[in-house]
Amino acid sequence: MDDLKEQGGSNERHVSEVQHKIAEEGELALPRRTERQSKLTPKMQAYQTEEIDKKEKRLLSLYEQWKIKIRKARETLKEDISESELANMADEVENGMKEIVKLYHEIRERVPPSTELRRKVDACEAVTRDILKIVLERLSMTGEFVEEDARLHLHQLLTHEYAYSVYGTASRSQASHNSESSIVAKRAEVAAELAAKEVQYRTMQEEIKQKEKIRLMEEQYKREREIQCANLQRLQVEKEMEAARAKLEVYEREIKQENVPQIIQPNDRPSTLNDSSAPPTDLSLLAHAIQESIAANSLPIPTPSVFSGDPIHYIEWRASFQSLIDKKNISSADKLYYLKKYVSGSAQKCLEGTFYRNDEEAYRDGWNKLNRRYGQPFVIQRAFRDKLSKWPKIQAKDAEGLRAFSDFLNACSQAMPHVKGLEVLNDCEENQKLMLKVPDWLAASWNRKVTVALIDGEDFPTFKEFADFVSVEAEIACNPVTSLHALHSSYSFKERKDAREFKGTKANVFSIQTASNNNSSPSNGKAKPRCMWCKRDDHQLPKCLHFREQSLTDKRTYVRENNLCYGCLKQGHNAKECRHRQICDTCKGRHPTCLHDENYKASMGREGHLSLIKKLSNAPEESTAATALNVTRGDQSCITSMIVPVWVSVATDPDKEQLIYALLDTQSDSTFIDKETSYKLQVDTIPVKLKLTTMLGENIIVQSERVLGLRVRGYNSCVHIDLPPAYTKDCIPGNREHIPTHNTARSWPHLRAIAEKVPPLLSCEIGLLIGYNCPRALTPRQVLTGKDSEPYAICTDLGWSVVGSAVPSMDRGDVGLCHKVMVKELPSVTPMDVLGALESDFKDVKDHKVVSQEDLLFLDILKGSIKKNEQGHYEMPLPFRQRPRLPDNRKLAEKRLDHLRRKFSKEEKYKADYTTYINEIIERGDVEQVLEKGTLGEQWYIPHHGIYNPKKPDKLRVVFDCSARCGGTSLNDHLLPGPVLINNLTGVLLRFRQHPIAFICDIEKMFHQFHIPEQDRDYLRFLWWKDGDVSIQPQDYRLKVHLFGAVSSPGCANYALKYLAKENELLLPVRSQFVARDFYVDDGVTSADTEEKAIRMAQEAREICAKGGLRLHKFISNSQTVLQSIPSSERATDTKTKDLTFSDTQVERALGIQWSVEEDSFRFNNTLTNQPGTRRGILATVASVFDPLGFLAPYVLTGKKILQEMCRQGVDWDEHLPDMLKPR
Repeated sequence: MDDLKEQGGSNERHVSEVQHKIAEEGELALPRRTERQSKLTPKMQAYQTEEIDKKEKRLLSLYEQWKIKIRKARETLKEDISESELANMADEVENGMKEIVKLYHEIRERVPPSTELRRKVDACEAVTRDILKIVLERLSMTGEFVEEDARLHLHQLLTHEYAYSVYGTASRSQASHNSESSIVAKRAEVAAELAAKEVQYRTMQEEIKQKEKIRLMEEQYKREREIQCANLQRLQVEKEMEAARAKLEVYEREIKQENVPQIIQPNDRPSTLNDSSAPPTDLSLLAHAIQESIAANSLPIPTPSVFSGDPIHYIEWRASFQSLIDKKNISSADKLYYLKKYVSGSAQKCLEGTFYRNDEEAYRDGWNKLNRRYGQPFVIQRAFRDKLSKWPKIQAKDAEGLRAFSDFLNACSQAMPHVKGLEVLNDCEENQKLMLKVPDWLAASWNRKVTVALIDGEDFPTFKEFADFVSVEAEIACNPVTSLHALHSSYSFKERKDAREFKGTKANVFSIQTASNNNSSPSNGKAKPRCMWCKRDDHQLPKCLHFREQSLTDKRTYVRENNLCYGCLKQGHNAKECRHRQICDTCKGRHPTCLHDENYKASMGREGHLSLIKKLSNAPEESTAATALNVTRGDQSCITSMIVPVWVSVATDPDKEQLIYALLDTQSDSTFIDKETSYKLQVDTIPVKLKLTTMLGENIIVQSERVLGLRVRGYNSCVHIDLPPAYTKDCIPGNREHIPTHNTARSWPHLRAIAEKVPPLLSCEIGLLIGYNCPRALTPRQVLTGKDSEPYAICTDLGWSVVGSAVPSMDRGDVGLCHKVMVKELPSVTPMDVLGALESDFKDVKDHKVVSQEDLLFLDILKGSIKKNEQGHYEMPLPFRQRPRLPDNRKLAEKRLDHLRRKFSKEEKYKADYTTYINEIIERGDVEQVLEKGTLGEQWYIPHHGIYNPKKPDKLRVVFDCSARCGGTSLNDHLLPGPVLINNLTGVLLRFRQHPIAFICDIEKMFHQFHIPEQDRDYLRFLWWKDGDVSIQPQDYRLKVHLFGAVSSPGCANYALKYLAKENELLLPVRSQFVARDFYVDDGVTSADTEEKAIRMAQEAREICAKGGLRLHKFISNSQTVLQSIPSSERATDTKTKDLTFSDTQVERALGIQWSVEEDSFRFNNTLTNQPGTRRGILATVASVFDPLGFLAPYVLTGKKILQEMCRQGVDWDEHLPDMLKPR
């Protein structure tokens, strides 16, 4: 015993020395102690030794009693016992373990316990934990008790090494029981497989019966249909017979009238004035017949159309051929000649070899080939359906496309009686496919019509009704007078015509400036214009000095938002229609001086480009088209290029389209769009810098904007092409005289066939340049060529264009444009780039954030469904992997609630705090009572329990156990946790120390501020007693908010907080960055360089959070002025009554670190507990220091070096410190 005491005293001295050295080197503020060491008397030492011996004997006695209880409990658990017996057993075992552990800690405070004693206590804790776990599972079990499973589970406890000393010989028999358990498990597995096979067999039997039943119904339907078809054919034959019988009767009456004998008067009878000749009926009929014959001969000779192999037109062509040629009384050789003449394409190839003969058999053989290939009903109906399925989506404003679709639907409807396979189009599923082709407004109208019909008890409308409906709507959309398309076209045409009256004149125009008399009489009736920026009368906006001081981006934004002209800064027109453009005093460009861009090279604009061409060509000044002066040549240019009219739009708003000309440039590696066009489309842009390399080899750095999501379609096409990222330019260099028109094609014989496919010259500018980074727009689909010196026509998906000479035998002009431009987007250099370059030699670990597919699914779910509800809170659904079908776990929730009730009966404070918490969330509206039953499979009852915060022992928080399992699953198993959206702790703390004025705040009950839609709330049900009265039956409640305990709640809360900041980014950009970057979960910490900025930041941050239903409170600041500007209700509790002059030192916790508010510094006050001098104890001492920024790293390093050396020497966790390390 003396040796034990001596060894314990030595270890205690070594541990004290290590802790004292760490505290001394770290300059930690330890409590001041007396330097005189207390020395025990021999009597006191003997007394303490005796007391320790008594406690060890008492502990061993309790341990033996506990072993008896634990063995009895294990045997009892093999049987089916009541819940009350299980609960009493668990309490008895747990209380015995607590007495042993308590006595063990009392002994360890005096002397280090022996290894054997420590092992017994560890075994006591581990075995008790295993038994309590089994008891909890038995209490949560919803099914029947299975004795074999219970025994198997209890046998598994014997496999642990610490169970040998507790269960004795029982653990040694584990090997024999393992084999028996294995047989039981295999038997259960085979039984389960047999049951699954039986279910599968019964399912197959039912499926066979259903298939046989369906087959019989189909056969019966087929027979009834054949009978109805036969009756229909019989009625048609009877109708034809009646018509033939009626014709026969008419002919018989005419024959009888012709055979009536006429009385011929003698020739010698004297004529008198009263004699009248016979009525000239026959002569008039004869004259009418001759007239009709002459008129018929003057008509063009009817000929059948040429059949090219399209099955859709086969029946129509065959009927016309048989009517016009086959029924003629001509030879078989002549019929074969006509048959060869009126077929082409694949149909002609089908008949190859047939025309070598000229007999009747060859003629019949040719028709048999055509009927087999194109005349079968299946082939014809397949052709109709294929064309319908491949029909492109009709845009909302494409009236002509809707009419074409209507015409084809009518063709299908008319062909349906002759092609029985087309009757499938009457099915509602086929109608749904057709609905995908029509515009959304037409689909909504049809839906209304169908719904009304179904409500009235009628059947689903037939295909013919749908075709008639689309036909009427197409006629309405294409009305040439009253349709919206006609009204908009006529209005825009009139406006464009007025705007072209000045620009389209080919005449010399001189720029004349006149000065107005300041003393003119006010009788002219016009008020003097004021400056729109500063509201003064002595100048206008272009001369405003305050407006010139703004940044170029702000000035452009102001011009765009106020719909001002970029040429003169006035309202009522745009830059393209401006007649009074101002001249820049800096670059002589055609824009106001206040909008001059220092980084912009004039040579890249339209004027500079033409000026460059003039210098290269050495042309005389009067022969150049100088756009700046609006002077053009007397003769027109005779060169055309690949410039086509297109409709450009944005993928997010396809209905808003702009008509512009697009230059298809095969020598540019990028796509450019006119800046004014991008403004009209209201597309989001990203400022960038571009390095442009021209044909002269010059590299020019220009400011531009990157535009995403653009797409174009041809002038008469409905096929959209997605464009790659484009860059904005003030203008696209191009000559309108180079635009090909239908007149250009008519001027050349080999291009006249496409003249109608080339649009006329339209009143829109060249606003788009498409480079070869969009190959689909430049891919030639068809090319028409002429002679070497003649132009050629090329067809792309955007339409036809003519490249080359526009008019034969005309001298070419001397103005040329070269669009070969290479673009490289320059990355912006940020401070992080510089910092990364400086740290490249020291950084050995790369932090790559990897986003999984589940994280992407989480973001997609929230992005598509987050919204703000009527209460002003953001609402997000539960992000399920896949919406689950959950078992009924109400019994599990009832058992857990019963355990809670028993705990309430033992701890009154716990019950009072618990009830207060539940009542508060009910009163706030975070929870609602549910009276009706939910949908089976879409409801889940969540058990709950309460925990106390160790740092706030009076504050209880109720945690909902979403990981509680029932039927092998839990709610958290189906929820997506989402990516890590929490800001980096180091970055937040560094920004907190960046400026002298700092403040911290907190979001009140952050999780409960984000609501859940009603369809997901039944997954968050729980049981509770009304008003906390445990004597009544519990009732159903459900949460309306994201709860503390769900694995998805942190991700949803952080996503909504960043979404709130992003939503207010344009309104308050700086403050939204504070909300997005300087919050660590619900704690916000930041700093500002002045008190004014800090006050404004706090105020605007509260406003931003209030827009999302969040309350920022518990404000603390090191500035008295900042703190006084915040309402007292929003300050921290300690500062509401504290003197704001900081008379007392105030220390608060900022993200876990103690922050001295008055000194504005971090403090570290670690209380070192008495840990044993082992590897485990030293690790606990070192890890207890929380220092995320590494301020104490040099001082904690001593302890870490000791740990490193112990690991290198292989020292066990509970082995004492080696002698060689004790001096350190």
